Order: sequence, then structure tokens, then C-alpha cells
Amino acid sequence: MLNIGSLILGFCAWGFAGVPIIMKKSSASYRNSVASFSFCLIALVLQLFEINRRVLLGDYAAIEDTIRAVLIASIVLIAVTVSLNLAAFLKNTRK
Repeated sequence: MLNIGSLILGFCAWGFAGVPIIMKKSSASYRNSVASFSFCLIALVLQLFEINRRVLLGDYAAIEDTIRAVLIASIVLIAVTVSLNLAAFLKNTRK
């Protein structure tokens, strides 16, 4: 359940960052940026809770099997979120 929540929050982070790029008005771009980074952080924290849950269960094999994918997904989530927010910021400052 934590993985699904993390995935949904990650897509919300991208969505909130992408809205100011698509929209013509930029009145809520800073709020969208804060929301985007907040969703990104919460998604990453949910992954930490998931790893902690597996440690408490003693399921170290599952951690070993999935940690690389979690790391790659975390890097992609952060990189895309930062890139989209940077693009929205640049679009709104060039006007």
C-alpha cells in the first residue's frame, strides 16, 4: 500500500509541476511548485517507511531485490520534479 501511495504522490508531484508550464496564467506557479516538491518529499518518505516495514518483518531478501529499483525511481522522481519546476520557473520569469 505504501508503494502505491508513493507512486500516486510521485505522479501528483509531476502534475503540479507541469500545470504552470501548460497554463497561460502563472498566478499559482509558486504554490504549484511548493505542492510539487511537497508531494515529491512525501513520496520519498513513504518509500523509507516501506523499507522500515520490511526491516521490521525481517524480509532482507526483499530489500536486497528492490533497493536498486527504489534508488533509480527516487533519482528519476527528483530529477523530473526539479526539471519541471525549473521549466515552470523559467517560463514565468521570461514574461
